[in-house]
Amino acid sequence: MTGEGVLRLAVLLTILVMLTSWLPISSPLYVLDDLDERREQIGGGGTLEQQCSSITFEDMFEYSSAIFDITISEDWSSAEVEGVAWVNDSLADVVRDALDEYVASVYPSGDDDWMSTDEREGVRAIASECVEHTLTRIGIRGDSPHRGGVGTSWKNTTWTENQVTVEEWNLVPARHSEIRDCTSLGSSSDCVEVPVFPDENRDCDTDIDASSGADECRLILWLNASLDLNGISGPEQFTIAYNASNTSNIEVRFTFPATPDLRLDMWGECEGRDVSADRDDFAGSAPIRGSCVGDGSSTYELIENEDGSLTYIIAPNMPNWPYGEDIFADFTTAPIPVDEPPEWTESAPADGIRFAELSSGSQWVADWDDISTWFSDEAGVASLDIRCQDSEGDIELNLNSLYVNVPSDGSINVFTCEAVDSANQSSGVRSWEIGIPFSVSTTSYDLLDPHPLTFTPSGGWPDLSIWVILSQPGEDSGSQRSGPHTLGQAEVELGIPSSAMAPGEVLFGFEIEAEGVQTSFASIYLNVRKIGEAPTIVVNSEGWDGDSWSMGGQFSDPDGEVVTFEQYIDGALAGSVAVSGNSWSSPAIDFSVWSEGVHTVVIRGCDESNMCASVERAVDNSHLFDEPEPVEPEPPVNNNPGFSLPAMGLPGLLLAASVALIYSGRRGLRT
Repeated sequence: MTGEGVLRLAVLLTILVMLTSWLPISSPLYVLDDLDERREQIGGGGTLEQQCSSITFEDMFEYSSAIFDITISEDWSSAEVEGVAWVNDSLADVVRDALDEYVASVYPSGDDDWMSTDEREGVRAIASECVEHTLTRIGIRGDSPHRGGVGTSWKNTTWTENQVTVEEWNLVPARHSEIRDCTSLGSSSDCVEVPVFPDENRDCDTDIDASSGADECRLILWLNASLDLNGISGPEQFTIAYNASNTSNIEVRFTFPATPDLRLDMWGECEGRDVSADRDDFAGSAPIRGSCVGDGSSTYELIENEDGSLTYIIAPNMPNWPYGEDIFADFTTAPIPVDEPPEWTESAPADGIRFAELSSGSQWVADWDDISTWFSDEAGVASLDIRCQDSEGDIELNLNSLYVNVPSDGSINVFTCEAVDSANQSSGVRSWEIGIPFSVSTTSYDLLDPHPLTFTPSGGWPDLSIWVILSQPGEDSGSQRSGPHTLGQAEVELGIPSSAMAPGEVLFGFEIEAEGVQTSFASIYLNVRKIGEAPTIVVNSEGWDGDSWSMGGQFSDPDGEVVTFEQYIDGALAGSVAVSGNSWSSPAIDFSVWSEGVHTVVIRGCDESNMCASVERAVDNSHLFDEPEPVEPEPPVNNNPGFSLPAMGLPGLLLAASVALIYSGRRGLRT
C-alpha cells in the first residue's frame, strides 16, 4: 500500500471511532447519575432539578383523571403516596409527544415523533427523577391555623430523595397497527417503535375490534413515592393547604393516624393563587382565615375509618384554565368552641360615620376584602350572612361588594348593616350615611399649570381636608398630588399644579378627610386633556458628497416624549432617518438617479402625542447632468520614422526572467 493509501485509511478509521463513541450500543444511557450534561430535556436551560423544581406532576403528564392516596406516618414526619392517572383519547398523544421530546437528550433517536421500547426505559428514569424535584402542591404546618403570608411557605412538603417511582402501561402498545422495528442506529435487536400520533383509525390494539369503541391508545401512569413533612410534629393542631390550580377530575385522599378527637375545624376554598406563585406568599397577600368565598369547583369529604383513623378527601375540578386556587383545611383535637354571636372588629367603620362620594346613583362603598375585615366569628366570616338595607329596602351584595344609592339632590342616604351567623345570632346593627359633600368644575378643558378648579360645598357637611390627585391612564403614566386644601361652607377656587402630566387625558381624584367622615377616595370626570407641544428640529449640516446629498441635526421634545422621523422626497416617503441620542441624520440620497431639477426634501418628526414638526430643503441636482467640455487629442510624436516593435517594458522583462528560472530549475531536477 502506498503512503497516500495509508493516510486515507487512518482518516477513515478516525471518523469511525468518532461516530461510534456516541452511539447507544452497550451503555445504558437512561442511567442519569453520570449524565448531568444531558439533563436539559424539560425545556429551557439548566439542570433537571432546576427545570423540574418549578413544575408539577400535572405539567409533565396531562391526564384525564387521577386519584392520589397519601397516608401520613404514625410519627407525622413523612407520608406514603400512591397515585394512578388515566390518560385518555388524544391526551395520550400529547403525553407521548412530550415524553419523546424529554428523552431526546438521552437518546439520539428522541424527538423523532416515534416512541420506542428502548426509549421507554429512559422515559421511566427521567420521569421518576423529575417528579422527585417537582412541586408537591401540598403544605402541612402545625400550631395555630393560618393561611400563609410573608415568611410562610405553603410548599413545605418535598418528595423524599430516591423514593419516587413512575411506571406506565401502554406507552408503546405491543399490538399497534403501525408498530415497526426501530430504525435508529444502535437500537437493541428486539426494539420496536410506534408513532406518537396514531393515524385517523387510532388502531393501537389490533386484537380489539374498532366497533367496540374502546380507547386503544390510552395510557395509565402509576406513582409511588414518599413525602417529607417538615412543618408538623403532631396532630394537636395543624393546617393542610393544597394548591388546586389547573386541576380537574382529581381526587386526593389524606389518611391520618388514628387520633382521638381529631376533627376538621374549618375548611376554605380560596380563589386566585396559581401554583407557580412565589413560595413565600399568597400571590402578594394572605387571605383572612374563614374569609374565602369559593366558586364551588372544589369539594371535600371526611370518612371515619374502622381503625379509628380519619380520611380527608378533596376533589378539585377547575372549570376553566388557567385558574388559581388554594384549599385550606384546619384540623384540631381541641373541643368544639361555643357558638358565639359574630362581632364587629376595629377595622369596621364606626357607627354613625358618613361616606363621601362625588357621583350620584349606585356607588361602590366596599368590596369583600374590606367587608371580610369588619366581622369576626369562630366559623369564619364567609359563613356569615351580611345584611344591609336603606330606606328603599334590602341592599344585596353585588359580587360580594357593597353598593349604595347616592342621592343626586345633595341629601343624605342612611343605610345599615349587620352580620348574622347560622344560629341567627347578630353582630348588632350599625348605621351609616352617604352623600355628595361638594361639586367640582373647571373653566378650561385644556390642562393648564396650575389648572383652575372650583369647589362648591353642598352644605350640611363639616369642614373638609381635600387632597387632589392628578393621574393619567396607563401603567407607566405619571401622577401628581397636591394638598391638603381646606373646604368650608363657601365656594373655593384653587390652582392645581400639573407640571408632571404628559400630553393626553387627565383624571382628577380626591382624597377626602373630616371629623365624622370615613376617609375615602372619589374621582370625577372633567374631560380635561393636556395638549402637547411639537418637537423642535434644527439642521446643523447639509451638503454634497459626490453624487449624494444628505443633511443632519438635532431635536428636542418639550414634553419628553419619544420622537420618530420620516423622510419625504417630492412628497413621497423615501428612506429612513437615523437617530442617536438627540441627533438625527438623513440617509445619503443619490440624486444622479433622480430627474434633473429642484427636488424638495422634508424631514418630519412626530412625538407620541402625534405633534409634528418638519424641516425642508430644496435640492438642485442640475450640476450632475452638465455635459463635460470636449478635449482635443494631441497628435502623436514619432521621432524614429523607421520600423519598430512595441517595447516589452520592465514588468514584461521580469516575468520572462522568472519563467526562465523556473523552467531551468525543473530541467535540472530531471537530469
